[in-house]
Amino acid sequence: MELVGEASTAAEAEKLLLAVEHDLVFLDIRMPGMDGMSAAEIFISLPKSPFVVFTTAYDEYAARAFELGAADYLLKPISKSRLVKAVNRARELKAGGEVVATLAEPAAEVAAEGGATAAGAVGKRMEYVTARKDGRLVLVRIEEVAYLSVDGETVHVATGDENLVAMAPSMDQLEQSLCGSDFFRAHRSYLVNLRKVAEVVPLNNRTYELVMNDRRGSRVPVSRRKAVELRDLLGF
Repeated sequence: MELVGEASTAAEAEKLLLAVEHDLVFLDIRMPGMDGMSAAEIFISLPKSPFVVFTTAYDEYAARAFELGAADYLLKPISKSRLVKAVNRARELKAGGEVVATLAEPAAEVAAEGGATAAGAVGKRMEYVTARKDGRLVLVRIEEVAYLSVDGETVHVATGDENLVAMAPSMDQLEQSLCGSDFFRAHRSYLVNLRKVAEVVPLNNRTYELVMNDRRGSRVPVSRRKAVELRDLLGF
């Protein structure tokens, strides 16, 4: 990577983007003069539009950011590992062609009401998970999620008939964001929507498997440490 310039206002940034070769812009939302959202609308209409990663302390703009086709949305304070993920995501999107961000209609309604929260944001009830699908960014309503799983550093979101890559920083942050909802951390690698469980299967080692009601009939393991908590939660 090479840093080709910095700007303190949207107007300065526009001039810079027209003058230098560029691929990616890190953009704050609250700036002197024009805000970052308005600036992004201008940037994406330039002859060479950059990928935009928003860097902000405010989670309430996430839905609008992905409507604009943002490559990522980073909440301050930003860790080095999260920054690296954002850069790699922009690289992947560049390799795969132009990105079109898509909002499912129900999620758009939630966002319009001001109740939507980005994956990983803390402090509000999480309403959707942002995921990647066929080069697009889509919003999956929490009610549609059967379970979330993690493989290495990649978080997956499973719905009734799809398994998508979630644009989430970590399983731990997702669990924190979903605190107080119907999601249960059945295993260090699985976060399950209990409303999507079709059957609880006892195993010989005094633990369980959860059979989900998705089309695949997915089976999610329950760790021995979490088995007691599950029994207390479900009352058996």
